[in-house]
Amino acid sequence: MGNRSRALVIALGIFFVGVAALAKFYAYPTLAVAPADQVAHTVSVGKDATIFSVADLAEKNVDLYSRRTVRGDVVAAEKISKELNRKVVVFDTAVVTDTDKDYQFPESASETAKAPLSFVQERVVLDATTGESVRWSPDASKDNSGEYITTTLRKEDRLTPKEDSPFFKGHQGLVLKFPFGTEKKRYQFWDTTTRKAYPIDFKEETKLNGLTVYRFEQDVPKQDLPLATPLKVPGKLVGEPGMDSVEVQRSYQNTRTLWIEPVTGAIIKGREQQLASLSYNGEAKVTATQVQIEYDADTVKKNVEGAKENGVDEGGYKAKAAQLHAIGFWVPLVSLIIGLLLLGVVVFFQVRPRRTAEPDTSEPAESV
Repeated sequence: MGNRSRALVIALGIFFVGVAALAKFYAYPTLAVAPADQVAHTVSVGKDATIFSVADLAEKNVDLYSRRTVRGDVVAAEKISKELNRKVVVFDTAVVTDTDKDYQFPESASETAKAPLSFVQERVVLDATTGESVRWSPDASKDNSGEYITTTLRKEDRLTPKEDSPFFKGHQGLVLKFPFGTEKKRYQFWDTTTRKAYPIDFKEETKLNGLTVYRFEQDVPKQDLPLATPLKVPGKLVGEPGMDSVEVQRSYQNTRTLWIEPVTGAIIKGREQQLASLSYNGEAKVTATQVQIEYDADTVKKNVEGAKENGVDEGGYKAKAAQLHAIGFWVPLVSLIIGLLLLGVVVFFQVRPRRTAEPDTSEPAESV
C-alpha cells in the first residue's frame, strides 16, 4: 500500500470512528428528549360502568368516555430549564370524563348541572430525558409557571405543592411518560386521584399493533381519600332511613396497566380498573365508580402509526423509535466496525513481513 493510499484509508477510518462517537455521545442524547411543544390527545372508553348518580340518588350503569389533552408550554420550559440548570419540559394536562362521548363545557361555570362527571387539570414539570417529575413551586403571586392540580376551571382553586398538605404535596415519580430507554424493572408512577406515586412493575415484553412494547402493572391499594369538606348523603342510602343526612367517607383503589414503547418511553396504551365506594361506619355502602376504562382502538393506532389531529401530527412512535434506535445503536455500531476495519487494514499492511529480493545465482555468459 502506497503512502497516499495509506493516508486516505487512515483518514476514512478515523472519520467513521468519529461518526460513531458523534452519533452515540452527541446526536442520541440531543434527540432523546421530550419535545417541549408536544400536543397529544387520548380517548379512553369504559363500557358498562357503574356510577352513583347524584341526580337520581342511585347507582346506574353507563358507558364512560374520558378525554385527555396534553399541551407543552415552551416558554415555561425554557425559563425553568435555565433556573434549574437542567433540561425540563412543562405540560398542561386536562382529563374530562363523562357519559357524553362529545361532552362540551357549558359557557358559564355557574351551570353546575352541566358539569362533567369528573374533571382534573394539572401542570407538571418533567425531566426531558427520564420523564421524572421535577419539583417547581415558585411564589404564585409573582410567577404562575409552577406545578398545580385542580378539579375546577377556577384559577383560585388550583392547589400548589405544600409538604404538609394532605391534598397535594407535589407531583412524584413518572407522570406522562417513561424514560428514553425504558428498562425491564420497577418504577414509581403517579396516581392523580390519590396524588401520590406507587410502584409500577415490568411484567412482559409483547406486541401491540406490530410494535414491541413493555407491559407494566401498578396496584394502588384501597384507601380513604382526604376530603376538604365533609361528604354527606341521605341516610336512606346507607341503611339509616330515619336520618336526613349522614357523613360518609370515599375510598378508592385502582389497578393500572400501561404498555410502553421502550426506546422513546411513550405510553402506547393505558387501562385502569377503578373502584370507588362510599363507606359508612367503616363499611362500603354505595358504589361511587366501578369501571374498566382503557384507550380506544383509534388512540392506540395513532400512537403506533401516527395521525393528524387538528392539523398537528401526533403519535407515530413506531417510526420515531426506529429512527432513534438507529441513531443510538446501529449508526454507532456500523460506523465503528467500518472505521476499525479500515484502520486494521492499514496496520495489517504496515506490520506484515516484506518480501526480500533473492540473489541472482545465474552464471555470466561466456564471451566468444
